[in-house]
Amino acid sequence: MTNIWKIYEKAPDDILNELSGYPKIISQILYNRGIKKKEEAHQFFNPDYQKDLKDPFLIFGLKKAVERIILSIEKKERIMVYHDYDADGVCGSIVVASTLRELGVDFKTYTPDRQKDGYGLNKKAIEEIVKNGVDLLITVDCGITNAEEVELLNGSGVDVIIIDHHLPSHILPKAYATVNPKQKECSYEFKDMCAAGVAFKVSSALLHSELGKKRGVKEGFEKWLLDVVAIATIADMMPLLGENRTLVKYGLLVIKKTKRIGLKKLIERALNSKNGITSSSVAFQVAPKINATSRMTHASVSYELLSTESEDLAERLLESVESANNDRRKFVDKAVKDAIFWIEKEISEKGEVSDAIVIGSDEWTPGIVGLVSSRLTERYNRPSFVYGRVGNILKGSCRSINGFNIVEIMDECAQRDASIFKAFGGHAGAGGFSIFENKIQDFKKNILEISKANIKDIPKQPILNIEAEILPEEINYDTYNFIPKFEPFGQGNNIPIFLARGLLVADAKLVGNGSKHLKLKLKSETKGSGVKFFDAVGFNMPEFYGKIAKGGKVDIVFTIEENEWNGRKSLQLKLKDIKLS
Repeated sequence: MTNIWKIYEKAPDDILNELSGYPKIISQILYNRGIKKKEEAHQFFNPDYQKDLKDPFLIFGLKKAVERIILSIEKKERIMVYHDYDADGVCGSIVVASTLRELGVDFKTYTPDRQKDGYGLNKKAIEEIVKNGVDLLITVDCGITNAEEVELLNGSGVDVIIIDHHLPSHILPKAYATVNPKQKECSYEFKDMCAAGVAFKVSSALLHSELGKKRGVKEGFEKWLLDVVAIATIADMMPLLGENRTLVKYGLLVIKKTKRIGLKKLIERALNSKNGITSSSVAFQVAPKINATSRMTHASVSYELLSTESEDLAERLLESVESANNDRRKFVDKAVKDAIFWIEKEISEKGEVSDAIVIGSDEWTPGIVGLVSSRLTERYNRPSFVYGRVGNILKGSCRSINGFNIVEIMDECAQRDASIFKAFGGHAGAGGFSIFENKIQDFKKNILEISKANIKDIPKQPILNIEAEILPEEINYDTYNFIPKFEPFGQGNNIPIFLARGLLVADAKLVGNGSKHLKLKLKSETKGSGVKFFDAVGFNMPEFYGKIAKGGKVDIVFTIEENEWNGRKSLQLKLKDIKLS
């Protein structure tokens, strides 16, 4: 499918003047990230742990939560940490658990089963919580949509503290305290932390409290929690701007020195070297393995791997994680292939893809549908709702596109017909849902109608976001040397992608095993900089070879990277897309 090239709005002259200490193209990239002043740019390029992280007590509900946890510790009440099963929930619960352990507290954890229990609190879990005589339940990465379940716990004498980051529904649970920057009452400036980030704020406040001092908390202990906070922030695709940027920047440093035996082994297996740890390697090689256990077996495996202090147990748990991840790959690839077949069949009949994709199969487990949804949304640039079956309940995940709030769409669907959902929740870009089997047609009808009314002019082709049109003379080491300073890369701060127009094709060939990769020699000639040649490579782009002729001109979208050959370093353009000029 043809990409739409979308170039960011050009920075106004007054902003470029304000940021004039940087190359013009770098100032444009800063502007694209909402940075308009010199001091903001300095802070962006030089994250400072002490200065950038705001006072935790500015978050609504946090003070009340911390006071209740301290009271519970002092009264030696029974505390349980209940967490979601994904990487954010697992890592967030480890933040809370590590903090309680450092404070010398005895507590229990509860890891729900993705397949049997589904997202959030459930009645089976409540029975076990009450049976265990729990006095204080702390939920991590869930709870904000569990009004009924919290009411049941309240009636059984259990106080509930919710630590979450998902969008609240129109009915808020009556928890003892709710710590979620997305609450209407919360004026905390930075809203985009994952649950582990919010848990880190709660933990920081606890560790620096009078109780922490009395119990001899080691100075700087909270910084050792940043390894799992960084993993969760990256895994949950939070924007790597603001406080998240600082948390991840320092978290990546902590990962290299982590004291967690299981995490050490996981990294050694995934990356071979701790020196290779970047936001990208965490996103594609570490986080998926942590997520794989909940998708294929049980999230408690990942929780134990990141918690254990036993070398032998860590080795055994890692084997289980690796096995689950291999199974996950096979199941997802098969499901995506089947889904694309059905969608393409529908497109051939209708002439276009629907405003929203709603698709499911009895063969798909709820553990893989989120990954399938992500791949379909990326391919078709449409919001997708993908489900599998557990008994007579259809459990699914959904992913969205820019400008389309998927939780609000489900909320509107529920307001049309309250009997459709057993449960749903999430944030603007991603969510989960459970619906009753006999309501699937009503669900599909409503989702398609609401999507059509809300999707408006969002194109049905994938969008390639481009930082700026770059002049050939700007493709140099002055530009390239600034790009690593934008790390850590991730959501909201992607590796800069540029557009260059009218480059002459001096040479074109296919290279690599199976001749799958496109290799170009490109030439530009301008009055200001004379003749320049550029090497460009397009991995897995053989289809362009037949369309490109030597001597013809092309417009290219690319990132700039450094290539080393026979001890000689040079800049290389890594192609993302090509069009004939």
